[in-house]
Amino acid sequence: MIQLVQQTAPRHQLGVATTSIRFFQTLGNALGTALFGTPLSRLYEANGPGSTTSAIGGLTGSAHARATVAFTDSMSVVFRCAAGLMAVASALALRLPTSASPLNSPIPVTA
Repeated sequence: MIQLVQQTAPRHQLGVATTSIRFFQTLGNALGTALFGTPLSRLYEANGPGSTTSAIGGLTGSAHARATVAFTDSMSVVFRCAAGLMAVASALALRLPTSASPLNSPIPVTA
């Protein structure tokens, strides 16, 4: 994505274009953490031994085993959702133009 933006952005706006891509990547990371972290914690709390994911390390015995199974089951649901989202994103990315846009070509000067 960064290379596509750098190839198509006007030279005088290259820094702004690259920084914008980085900003939206960071924003996407935060949004992805919220969107996938919430179902993970909700699924774990519904199927786990009555604690949050941060308490898994302190559990022992059968409670730790149940917590581990509940966590991995929750993660598999989250990964399946993420795989579907990645498939949609890949399909959209394949539709992006591969060559420079005619909008960025120099404007001919007429005398």
